Amino acid sequence: LQARGAVDAGKRSRNVNEGAEWKPGDFLRGLVQAAGEATQDGVVKRGKQGDGNIIDWTVGATSNTAEYVVENKNRLGAAGAGGGGFLLGMALGGPIGAVVGGLVATATTGVALDTIDEKGKEFLIGDSKGCSSKKKKDNIFRSIIHKTNT
Repeated sequence: LQARGAVDAGKRSRNVNEGAEWKPGDFLRGLVQAAGEATQDGVVKRGKQGDGNIIDWTVGATSNTAEYVVENKNRLGAAGAGGGGFLLGMALGGPIGAVVGGLVATATTGVALDTIDEKGKEFLIGDSKGCSSKKKKDNIFRSIIHKTNT
């Protein structure tokens, strides 16, 4: 749960618009609100009725986390690669190498993941009608390599 998300949940618990000014206590109120919302999500996902319990909260929180990861997989992957690039850059070039390594790794990984995601969707939808499955895969890989090299 992001801090901003917790503050927004706190505003929801006060029944005000999320664009309204924050007030002290919104963060803690939001943690409780978000836990309650996750529990209700778990109740629905498990096909139950009522207030819910710790298992419902776990199911709701886990599914919400999974949805977040699926929606942001490319950003998260690029950030992870940026961390690796930072460490490698630091080892090879000191502080300046760390910054350059982190930026380059983040940018190139982000482009590669976006391209893979885009081409994978095209492959699943079947934009390349009339092509064999092998030819589609070859075109996807060529496109990925070309895009990451430019």
